[in-house]
Amino acid sequence: MPHTISYQEIIDDLITEERLKSYEVTFNTQNDIELLGAYLWNAHVCSALYPLLSATEVALRNAIDSALSSSDLGYFWWRKNKLHFKSFKPEQPNKKPPFEVEAIRANFSKAASQVKQDKKKRYNIHNPTPKHQEIIAKTEFSTWEFILSKEFMGPGLIWPTHLGSVFKGDWNTTKTKELLSNTKDLVKTVREFRNRVSHHEPVWKKYGVATENDAIEHLHEKIDKILQLLALVSPEKKRLLEKNKIVDRAYRACSLGELRRFQHNIATHNVKSISKLCRLVQNAQQANSVEKIQVYKMGKVSFLIHPS
Repeated sequence: MPHTISYQEIIDDLITEERLKSYEVTFNTQNDIELLGAYLWNAHVCSALYPLLSATEVALRNAIDSALSSSDLGYFWWRKNKLHFKSFKPEQPNKKPPFEVEAIRANFSKAASQVKQDKKKRYNIHNPTPKHQEIIAKTEFSTWEFILSKEFMGPGLIWPTHLGSVFKGDWNTTKTKELLSNTKDLVKTVREFRNRVSHHEPVWKKYGVATENDAIEHLHEKIDKILQLLALVSPEKKRLLEKNKIVDRAYRACSLGELRRFQHNIATHNVKSISKLCRLVQNAQQANSVEKIQVYKMGKVSFLIHPS
């Protein structure tokens, strides 16, 4: 039971009041049970969002790599002598390239080094040669944001030539420059949010979020952005996640109902008939919510009804 736990000890020794202050203010918690509940709810939200974020990152990464590696650039398309950029001047070969170009080179170099380190550590292979897919799998998310830079847009460059191969969804614009710019901004938004989720930071926080309703609205906006990017890259993968209820689970976690559940502030339904159980199951399915029930067939036992 929640009242048997020493909440203050947990706050003092494991979390700190400073870290919890924003939860107390935004969610207007009235006691330590509600405060720690809001904190645990945030962790629950992160766990529900991560599969959606991971699938979107992998879809984008693989779509870009597949388009470029199957072109005349070949498997190692990111190499200096292959990945050309707009501001390069042959008469100034030693001129420092733009930030995005340098960042991509650094990211791929780091990824290759990580592959070598892993192979040496796991299999005791000295001086291994990283394979194409091994390097791609080790790249940071920022790689796929920087590759959408306008530096790579122009005659003889990777964009707009490969845009149609990478982004198979509805573009909502006929202008390739606008698509590239808007998508780069969208990827940045999703990437920065992914970083917060990965570190279990308060993912609901943002300037202007002052109440729990603001927090829920902000989280729903982020889910919408993630789905917008995924639909642009692969409508079929978006449908896959929807069919497997990954999307429903994300929206359900980011709800006041789930916040209340973690704060132990939801109603418990006493179930003594099959008809009532069926009604509660139907309600949970229709509202994409979780219902708490108690049954008495073999003593009092509590259950949660989760939609599929």
